[in-house]
Amino acid sequence: MRDWVEARWREMGVREQARFMVGCWALWEHRNKVVFYQREVDPGAVIKRTWDVVEEIDGGGCGNGGNEDGGRRSQVQGRRKGWEKPQEGFVKVNVDAGVKEDNGVSLGVVCRDCEGRVLWGVSCVQEQVWEPQVAQAVAVLEGVKEAHRRGNSMVMIESDCLHVIDALKRKAKGRSVLALVIDDILAASSSFVSVLWSYTCRVNNSVAHALAHLFPRIVGRVVWSDDLPPIVNNAVSFDLY
Repeated sequence: MRDWVEARWREMGVREQARFMVGCWALWEHRNKVVFYQREVDPGAVIKRTWDVVEEIDGGGCGNGGNEDGGRRSQVQGRRKGWEKPQEGFVKVNVDAGVKEDNGVSLGVVCRDCEGRVLWGVSCVQEQVWEPQVAQAVAVLEGVKEAHRRGNSMVMIESDCLHVIDALKRKAKGRSVLALVIDDILAASSSFVSVLWSYTCRVNNSVAHALAHLFPRIVGRVVWSDDLPPIVNNAVSFDLY
């Protein structure tokens, strides 16, 4: 089996390799549902899940742009960095979270308009202990709630956590902590005129990341309007859009 995989891997293009790796991950995810939750799994759902995730990665601006040959063009696109403007009339809210080694989580949120101007930002440190994906979902919830408080009505929420964005797009249901936070996010965002869920690479989420790690040991919440701290403004200045 190993020899076959290695031989096929060398023959694959970049996109095919992505499909293979995501397929392995999807199989493992569905295997866990069978083993730990005794849930029946439709093989077609595994294939659909694989294709959806690959398309989502391509759409996040971090893939090879759909090139099968894995050539120079795909390598250049794969290195592309930079925040991208939302469509006219929308604001984009980027979010990120970090799990602290000494317990608790830190959250970062930044809102920019369609010209790239910073409208507001949030840095938050909480004592609760969450799994990384739950922390990322809580960061999304923080962004949605602050956007609502600010009166933003057409909002694009962007995160570098693909699992959370995928769950929001699917309006995933369940009894886990993550599923409950997803429910809270969907309920809180229902008042928007329009809301879009967007995945991006971590390198394109640098401003929210900087805000999430601004006060790593101080529990509390700080909100900025217009002018962010200098260290975060530096991240904005180096963003490409």
